Amino acid sequence: MPDRLLFIDTETGGLDPDKHSLLTLALVVWEDRNIIDSLEIAVNDGINCVTQEALSINKIDIGKHLQTALSLPEAMDQVMSFTGKHFPGKEKITLAGHNVHFDAGFLKKFFSANHIDFSEIFSHRLIDTSSILHYLYLAGRIEKKAISSDDAFALFDIEVEGRHTALGDATATVKLFSKLLDLMG
Repeated sequence: MPDRLLFIDTETGGLDPDKHSLLTLALVVWEDRNIIDSLEIAVNDGINCVTQEALSINKIDIGKHLQTALSLPEAMDQVMSFTGKHFPGKEKITLAGHNVHFDAGFLKKFFSANHIDFSEIFSHRLIDTSSILHYLYLAGRIEKKAISSDDAFALFDIEVEGRHTALGDATATVKLFSKLLDLMG
């Protein structure tokens, strides 16, 4: 199988995965500069610990969200089915994203809540477009220190359909990653 990455993005109820709820999770399969498939899952962890600040950014109406969100086991079934379909081998899946450590923290907590060992499925290696951009800036390959996703998307003229939705941001990050590869030639 050619190199295949799983781009992730989350919308959450706050900044702390040990406290705040995972609300939505996007999974986007990337291979050879193409999106192979994508999935967005609304999650109801049964706790629903959210901050008003987080909800004002991601524009999630928590009442409406809870009407359609999947329980933790149902959401996990969706994740396992999707990843099993696109990553059928024994090789651990490499996660990618923008500031991906944040999203991976919530994903690890989600797996733990479902009593599944995150490290059995996912590699410890992460690909972070924010770090790549910082490196390229320090190396003089880009002129602007475009580390935030807003700055990065603007610098590379990436239109984001559904900004601050998990799927919208994950899809835009895939486009950004492909443009970074093109930049390196």
